[in-house]
Amino acid sequence: MCVVKYVVRISKIMQLILYSSQQLTNLLASHLKSGFSGVLAIETKVNSWQKQKTGKFVIYNGTLVYGGSTIPTNQQFAKIVGDKLQLNSMNAALAVASKKLTNPESVRELIEILVKLKLFTWEDIEVYSHDQIVSMLEQFDAYPGHARWDNSTDFDLCFGEDRHGLSWTKLKQHFSHRQQQWESLAPTIPSMDAVPYVSESSLSKVSAPMVQEHLKTYVDGRRTLVEIANMMGKDPLKVANSYLKWANSGAVSFNNLSNTKITQKANKQVKTIVNKRSNAYLPIVLSVDDSPIVQVSIKRALSGRYNLMFASTAAEALKMINLNSVDLLLLDLTMPEVDGLDFCRIVRKIPKFQDLPIVMVTARDGFFDKIKGQMAGSNGYITKPFKPEELLKIVNKYIKVKQA
Repeated sequence: MCVVKYVVRISKIMQLILYSSQQLTNLLASHLKSGFSGVLAIETKVNSWQKQKTGKFVIYNGTLVYGGSTIPTNQQFAKIVGDKLQLNSMNAALAVASKKLTNPESVRELIEILVKLKLFTWEDIEVYSHDQIVSMLEQFDAYPGHARWDNSTDFDLCFGEDRHGLSWTKLKQHFSHRQQQWESLAPTIPSMDAVPYVSESSLSKVSAPMVQEHLKTYVDGRRTLVEIANMMGKDPLKVANSYLKWANSGAVSFNNLSNTKITQKANKQVKTIVNKRSNAYLPIVLSVDDSPIVQVSIKRALSGRYNLMFASTAAEALKMINLNSVDLLLLDLTMPEVDGLDFCRIVRKIPKFQDLPIVMVTARDGFFDKIKGQMAGSNGYITKPFKPEELLKIVNKYIKVKQA
């Protein structure tokens, strides 16, 4: 079930809703069941040193009809679709259609007139809106966030003569299928938020002039794949497939900002593995954090030296330390449901975990936070963002490699 909290606000039309990573679809489904019309405005809830994302989902009569970074006006919406379909006559058609509108702001009425003018079809509008929503799900589902529900929207889009909305089942199926396609690109491209890099030496490996020009134009070591795709007006998945070829040829490399499947992949590893180079047993480090970006940073810092496992909630973590011989626990201070301090106290009350090394990993850097962590039973403390060598140093302090 989605973790949802409601906070009392002065406004009667808006509520603050907190949700965990990979729970956005559950949040949307709960609003679709209401049958109301409105806008679910979402923002990723991540640390200040990570990129924030904002977006909006439009629900009309209990069905999803649009998703995007902002809600366009009726004319803006028509122009966006016209650009996608490469229609040269859009401005002239809008000038004609605008004179026939009885409601100057109605999206439905404007699109209906343009359909009658045979500029495009209802199917074109539905396909575009469907793809927009799936794209939004891809970009936001990996992150925890907060949302506000506003039922005062005037975006009255619906499709066809029968005025239907989009099929939630088909949207979820399409989203799931594309998630599988993204997974097939890993580990070369861990996610759509991976950042491609190009060096002068690697650029020399590219023989095609158009590819060289593209890489020089878009790859700056800061833009993610999805940002590059949005700048190009292209499907991020199609762009990623091109980058996969260039990565395999050695032209580009990637730095991952958000690996949405890190927990699943890491936790499928064998509990104890053997390092073939040194024949040493790799101790198990369990990282408990609801931020995929932090988990990737931890993986990057400790991979190869420790056997890593990941959990995004306290309940998940408790189950894992009971089933596995965990040697050290990295624990985020702020988590949904149960915070790190409370979870640390819970672990310390279990006799077999009284000597388990626990290191708090948090964005807070106050003296009293450190004291609270010590009082709760933690052994060490590290603040994020951290350097890989800093994390490795503190983990090495509490773990001695066991020989096989």
